[in-house]
Parts: sequence; C-alpha cells; structure tokens
Amino acid sequence: MAAVDAFTQLRALERGAVAHALPLPAQDEVSEQWRGLGFSLGGTRLVAAVGEVVEVLGLHALTRIPGTRPWILGLANVRGRLLPVLDLAVYLDVEHTGPKSQRRVLVVEDGELFCGLLVEQSFGMLQFELQEYDERPREPAPGQLDRFLKGAFRLSGRPWRVMDLRSLVREPAFFEVAA
Repeated sequence: MAAVDAFTQLRALERGAVAHALPLPAQDEVSEQWRGLGFSLGGTRLVAAVGEVVEVLGLHALTRIPGTRPWILGLANVRGRLLPVLDLAVYLDVEHTGPKSQRRVLVVEDGELFCGLLVEQSFGMLQFELQEYDERPREPAPGQLDRFLKGAFRLSGRPWRVMDLRSLVREPAFFEVAA
C-alpha cells in the first residue's frame, strides 16, 4: 500500500511542476557559422578556412638550405618530419609589422605537400556569422595578398580577409624555390 501512496504523491508532484513550470525561451533565429583560423600578415587580419591549416607552431630552429630564394627560411624537424618553412610576407611582398616574438608557423598539408608558412601572429579559431561575409571588401591588401583573398567577414566591426591557402600552395611559382 505504501508503494501506491508514493506513486500517487509523485504524480501529484509532476502535475504541480508542469502546471507551474516556466516556458522554454523562444529560440531566436539560428544563424549559420563559418569557422577559420585567424592570423595576421603585414598588419592585415586574415582568416583561413578550417582544414587548410593542420597545426600552428612556434618558430623552431631552422636549418638553412643553400641556393634557395629569400623567402625559403629553412627546414624544421617536426616530430621526425622535415618541414620546409617559408616566410609568407617575403613571398607576397608584404612588410612585416609585428614583433618577431609573436610570429607563428601555419602548417599546411595538401596532398603530398607539407610546408610551414611564417605569419606575424596567430589568433586561433574564430567563428563568423555567414551574413557578415562580403565578397568585395573595400580595403586594399598590401603586396600581392589580393591574389589569394576571397572576400572578408566582419567581426566586432573589424574586417577579417579570407585567405585561400590551398590556391597559394598550388600555384606554380610556389615551387620555384631555386635562387
């Protein structure tokens, strides 16, 4: 008999909770998000799509490679793999603006290609509202950056230019490393 009384009390509690429960908040319109890795080059805030950068590293000790172009900084040993490191600013004719202590290497792996691109600073993962995308941003980019830019997002009122790293590492000039 005690089990029946307990069940009756639980049902009464449930009815009271449902009767006095607050409604769930209305779900605002869900907006689609675009995620990317933020970095800077020549003072320009840039972002690369998730998946184009597999890792972000500090600048390791590099072994110089004789007879290469000035934008080839050298080779780094990253967990037993040789990583060619390129100075992206020098390659794109952009002046470095940030302190050397903030520079990072974006590791790009595209098929057989495995390389590191030195940038001024990494800001980590960023999320953007898709409606904040502009195909034709107003601000010109320094050097030859425009060749690899595909629009921009706005975040907190600031533009973040979308850089297509895959098209950068697939261009024929990228492989012309002999001086």
